[in-house]
Amino acid sequence: MKEITAKTKLAGILGNPVSHSLSPKLHGFLAEKTGADMVYLAFNIESKEQLVPVLMGAKHMGFLGFNVTAPYKIDALSLADILDEDAKNLANVNTLVNRDGKWHGYNTDGIGFMRSLKRRGASVEGRHVLLAGTGGTARTLSYKLAQAGAASVTIVSRKENPLEEIRQMTQSFPDTELMCGLDKNLRYDIAVNCTPLGMGDYKDRNPMPEDFPYHADLLCCDLIYNPKKTVFLQTAEAQGAKTMNGLGMLLYQGVCAFEHFTGLSVSEDICDDLFRYFESDYK
Repeated sequence: MKEITAKTKLAGILGNPVSHSLSPKLHGFLAEKTGADMVYLAFNIESKEQLVPVLMGAKHMGFLGFNVTAPYKIDALSLADILDEDAKNLANVNTLVNRDGKWHGYNTDGIGFMRSLKRRGASVEGRHVLLAGTGGTARTLSYKLAQAGAASVTIVSRKENPLEEIRQMTQSFPDTELMCGLDKNLRYDIAVNCTPLGMGDYKDRNPMPEDFPYHADLLCCDLIYNPKKTVFLQTAEAQGAKTMNGLGMLLYQGVCAFEHFTGLSVSEDICDDLFRYFESDYK
């Protein structure tokens, strides 16, 4: 067991609720593997009014920083003193780092997804990608996919005009065509579920229509990691497509946050160990 001393630093996650969070397990594992002298805890914050005093106290107490989860990502944006380029463009913060007496805001979700694609051997540049959903995560992925040179990003949504906000975010990446609605004549390379369909009360739902054009070269990604195989992924496998669940995105966004907290670089060997550690829970 790691020894806690007077030099041990604190970090944690802020949200409501956070009792289900895997972040303490993730960061505890990374701290053990890298030798980082830190302890990571979950803090349930009852209301957004508590965020200001919590962050003020944490800054003066020398906390390394926090991951921020629902429902406070937008609030964290306004509480950051300095925003990195992704967080600024996305107007969304999930990581706050205490550095030089200021809160630095980052968004690591998009980086986590892109690294999980790379681990799976999937290329984005010049590819056609379909996203189901228009929530914060779908907007984040649209931005990162365009930044990585996707040929097109298609949004499937019930909203009348889901692309207006995304177009504003991705205007500096004009080579990526943004489209709305499923095009059955387009051969998609990657399809991503960014909705809750497939988990909880919606566990029997598939975000894709029954006649969705699956094929052998298609990579179907679900951001849900529990259950390990959603109805979407089960259907994709049955149709011969490749699949990937959301565990990789979860772990890599945490790795990125840990690197921000500690200034350490997490090797791919440690990432391999991290995946094995977590995948054992989903056999």
